[in-house]
Amino acid sequence: MTAPARILVAEDESDVGMLLQEILASEGYDVQLVRNGDELVRRAQEQPPDLIIADLLMPLMDGLEAIRQLRNDTRTAHLPMLILTAVGESARVVEGLETGADDYIVKPYDREVLLARVRSHLRRAAQLPTRNPLTGLPGNVAIQAEISRQLEQQGAFALMYVDLDNFKAFNDVYGFARGDRAIHLLASVLQEQIDPGDFLGHIGGDDFVILHFGTDPEALCQRIIRVFDERIRSLYDETDLQRGYLLATDRYGVPRQFGIISLSIAVVTTYLRSFANVDEMSRVAAELKRAAKQVSGSSYKIDRRSDGTPTSPLTDRRGGHSPDALIVCRNEVARAAIVATLNVRGYRLLIADTEVAAQGLLAHHPHPCLVVAEVIDAASLSLWQQLNHSASLIALVHDQATAMAASAAGAVAVIWLGNNPLDLSDQLQTALAALASYPE
Repeated sequence: MTAPARILVAEDESDVGMLLQEILASEGYDVQLVRNGDELVRRAQEQPPDLIIADLLMPLMDGLEAIRQLRNDTRTAHLPMLILTAVGESARVVEGLETGADDYIVKPYDREVLLARVRSHLRRAAQLPTRNPLTGLPGNVAIQAEISRQLEQQGAFALMYVDLDNFKAFNDVYGFARGDRAIHLLASVLQEQIDPGDFLGHIGGDDFVILHFGTDPEALCQRIIRVFDERIRSLYDETDLQRGYLLATDRYGVPRQFGIISLSIAVVTTYLRSFANVDEMSRVAAELKRAAKQVSGSSYKIDRRSDGTPTSPLTDRRGGHSPDALIVCRNEVARAAIVATLNVRGYRLLIADTEVAAQGLLAHHPHPCLVVAEVIDAASLSLWQQLNHSASLIALVHDQATAMAASAAGAVAVIWLGNNPLDLSDQLQTALAALASYPE
């Protein structure tokens, strides 16, 4: 006997939620009801359902953010997701569909329309091809089956989750046809660079998975990034390449400068630790991917923890309260010293080498409470000024003129950049201590 399809419903209005649960249960579905977006994400990750229905407006986390997070998670990216919306919220519906929802239902809804849409999406999900139609690579079902098989055999392998950065801006400016070319280019680079015997799958959109059976996944990451960073430039217009960025709006409607498409790669291995199932391994991959995306440009994060290592997250837990700090510094040594100093303070770090790269990070994390930025000229201050002074600025300067300009603009501290990282760290510690003593 086939088990009933599981539907996870997120609705904060009790009467609406209970009615939905009653209607769906009467048709034989196994229905679970949660009250907010945060609970929806956690429940879906713990035990992925067959279909999700989420209200747009909910406490703690709204439906749009919940869907965005679930689309970025290998365990839930493939699930059909429907949003509930009130009459007259057409703009929110469009935003929901662009965020990743498959369909929408308007409240008050018609019972038969609701059930027809649920049946349609469940039927379509059950008929998904084993290969991604855009690239011809194995799709999400085949990927999960292969990971499960490797875990059951208890072999040594690395799960590599590859994702594009700044892809939405590229699509918005150049159109979907060129966006598809970017995805094909990434698929081609991955196929060329992986070792014989490695498994390559395409989850969907710009998300790919590699199962690498060699002993050096870091070298593979470096090869992929080097080749991709070189070839992706061929898809840009020459004027945009010369300028170094595209002009587009982020998902909050804020105009920004987006740099050249880059890669974020998360690497989870069975070399030092074991995993009970695909969900457990995917959870670590999602955590690493979030950490990789907090660094501008192509980057990778490798989980080097062992079974005996405490499993504290690399980034703040969802729902945590770690404040964001944006670092903008061209000097690699100085940037490393700043990162080390702020890490100890418990900040979640957004790390960029230029103002353009920082714009891409702000598109996803628009409200840092602290900016530590290298000030070269007046334009260097414009990025911080776009935040409407909602963040404290610690300015890194090279000369007296920029120091005076930063102080006049409202920087809470000015630090001189020299050749001694220890001196820089000491100056930053002093500035942070003074900042902490400021009244709220």
